[in-house]
Amino acid sequence: MYLSLFSVRIYFINGRIGVAKVNFDKKEEFILKTLQIGLFGLGTVGSSTVEILTSNRELLERQLGCTTQISKICVRDTGKTRSVDTSNSILTSRPEDILLDPKIDIVVEVMGGIEKSKEIIEAAFKNGKHVVSANKDLIALYGKELSELAKQNNCHFFFEAAVAGGIPILRTLQTSLTGNHIKKISGIVNGSTNYILTRMEIESLSLESIIGDAKALGYLEADPSADLDGLDAARKCAILASLGFHNLVKSDQVYVSGIRNISLEDINQAKKLGYKIKLLAIAENKDAGIVARVHPVLIAENHPLAGVQYEFNAVYVDGDYLGQTMYYGRGAGGNPTGSAIVSDIVAIGKAILSQTRPELAYASMGDKALIDIEDLDFAYYIRLVTDHDKLGQGGLIDLLDKKGLKIRSINKTNRSLEIYDLDKKYEGTDLGQNLVNVDQFVIVTERVREKAFKEAIKELENISNSITVIRIEEDI
Repeated sequence: MYLSLFSVRIYFINGRIGVAKVNFDKKEEFILKTLQIGLFGLGTVGSSTVEILTSNRELLERQLGCTTQISKICVRDTGKTRSVDTSNSILTSRPEDILLDPKIDIVVEVMGGIEKSKEIIEAAFKNGKHVVSANKDLIALYGKELSELAKQNNCHFFFEAAVAGGIPILRTLQTSLTGNHIKKISGIVNGSTNYILTRMEIESLSLESIIGDAKALGYLEADPSADLDGLDAARKCAILASLGFHNLVKSDQVYVSGIRNISLEDINQAKKLGYKIKLLAIAENKDAGIVARVHPVLIAENHPLAGVQYEFNAVYVDGDYLGQTMYYGRGAGGNPTGSAIVSDIVAIGKAILSQTRPELAYASMGDKALIDIEDLDFAYYIRLVTDHDKLGQGGLIDLLDKKGLKIRSINKTNRSLEIYDLDKKYEGTDLGQNLVNVDQFVIVTERVREKAFKEAIKELENISNSITVIRIEEDI
């Protein structure tokens, strides 16, 4: 009988005991050290996180060199029936059961909301616990403040899942691209609005008719304002700009405009012009300062971002040495987000075991000025509806020229609209009895300063029944 000789080595890591067996005929291997996790929230994302940690346990343990265990889960209702197996975890409604438990190494926050989540994360750091969060709203507002608290307590703070779901864009900006001066970040970072715009384009449906389906699929909340008005994308834009440019950008500093005014007619007209309409988050690192903006754009139909469809996200990064790269994948949903959370857990676990000093995303932030969108130049798409023969094409060109707007192209069509359509965008609805004869102009301008354009467009508002303006993104 062969008897392997070995010794046992005791490790004290982050106040916890780890044991390693050292074989005389083999390399050292860990045989005991469980990474204890406390989870706040067991909704879609929390459930997916539990499932991934359970189903891929063997894979994760090989990477870590130790076991993982979701020891406790904090939920509102401990008696509620769950779609995921929690038999190996203790369910509690008391945050302190996790926050004050000395055995728990990592706190995972997937509750959502701001103030309560902030309190939990702060308490976790003060109790020496590392934190993983998917809370974009919180990070966009308090990322720097929480990073400083984490540093004071020698804790890791990861939040890869806060932007673009399972796409590892934040870690890429922090690690893989650190040798580059990032010049511009452009991305589709809201899968809900991209799903809507895709279906409008492919199925010739109005925005309003798709909202119900998007809610049923879980892409939109009961109140869809954060998505439709661009607020969700603005928070993600702030995080991308802060980490990509190493300058603090808060969500309230991002220019925001949503997709509510985009009609099927605009989708079709853009296609005729060789464009697609996308809601983009765009951050630029200029010599004079930083630009951070979220709004619908016309983008060339052959651009990689134009081909991103349905709920998928993509982030396009321009570095001074690497050039242009794109990162693509599912940007929302339980599994993509849970995947990003688990990757953060593994990264922290490795750091704990190797006793690596925390590297915090918001650690070294500059204070570069932000540039107002009014100081930027754009070409513009304009769709203008007027009473029939109120203004000829030549007259419109002269009017715009006097206001400093040069025209690339202009197309005039005559059509009949229902009276009520004059109070909203034409959607191609069936025409009824109360018809009015109107002219529609589709105009593409040359580049002009945003501030000057706004002054010029006031003149058009005086003569139009309906007007839609969308910026054309040409510098991606």
